[in-house]
Amino acid sequence: MGCQPVEVSETPQIASLKPSKNQTVVEEELRCPECGSEHIVRDYARGEIVCDTCGLVISESQIDEGPEWTAYSPEESDKLARTGAPRSFSTGGMGLTTVIPSANRDARGNVIPMKEREKFYRIRKLQRHSSHSRPGERSLPETLRSVDRVTALLGLPRPVREEAGFICKKALERGLLRGRSIEALVAAAIYAACRITGVPRTLDELQQTTGIRKKVIGKTYSALLRELGLRVPPSKPADYVSRFCSELGLSQTVHAEALRIIKEIEAADPSASLSPIGTAASAIYLASLSQGERRPQKAIAKVAGVSEVTLRNRFRFMDEKYMETLVLPRGRVPRAQPGVGR
Repeated sequence: MGCQPVEVSETPQIASLKPSKNQTVVEEELRCPECGSEHIVRDYARGEIVCDTCGLVISESQIDEGPEWTAYSPEESDKLARTGAPRSFSTGGMGLTTVIPSANRDARGNVIPMKEREKFYRIRKLQRHSSHSRPGERSLPETLRSVDRVTALLGLPRPVREEAGFICKKALERGLLRGRSIEALVAAAIYAACRITGVPRTLDELQQTTGIRKKVIGKTYSALLRELGLRVPPSKPADYVSRFCSELGLSQTVHAEALRIIKEIEAADPSASLSPIGTAASAIYLASLSQGERRPQKAIAKVAGVSEVTLRNRFRFMDEKYMETLVLPRGRVPRAQPGVGR
């Protein structure tokens, strides 16, 4: 196994040594179910509990209970040490605020008298109002709840939610909510966060999820870029290929072929100002034809959120460059599979 366990005393005690990233420590006394050995090693680098005698992996995917930071001096350790949940921009006060619950019993389970309940109610009310002292904080909880709801409906990962919450927080501090709805601000922030994190979503998807028109989302997005100075990279056709192929039920072969076609287009004319969504849809259509997994133009256009005219025009542009070396199958295009493009 290549692991050097740290020797401990024969008494059944837990080792008190603090492990490093590449160090394994005998932490608890177990018995190997294979050979019966009690020499058990915990590998913190791989998250496994291994028998050092026969090499059996007793448990894997163990949770590292240590800190996520690394300190190289006692002063730095004291500075980085903290308690509680990690900071999060998608929660009020970055998740570091104090919350006074409304309970009728104390920590010991005894019933709180009515006079004490009234006092706790006033304290809770003052604490809640004190958290809204700065500009924009009054609308922040509702805005963050809307961010969580929209990102969950779109199936976006946690980094996108954190980035969108950070953008909304900065926008509220700048007073950008005045004259705009919370839903429009949230949609624009999520659109910007998706492009920053490399998992872009189209304006049609945001319009369908939030009910806000694309024109309103676009204006709010422009205001965020102008006022906050966001550096949003331009979206690329390759960013949409994986999701579109998955929704169309296409294989990995079609996905790789579409990426190859897009790469050749960018190499042939890097200055071409083509829509990334339309280019991705056309590349997928061309790749599906070449690999014998054809999909109707209507299904591809519906998944990509473009019109069939745009798909055909972009396909004709690519036809002039790639149809000479491409062998297309003959026959009619099969019908769309149930659920594809819906």
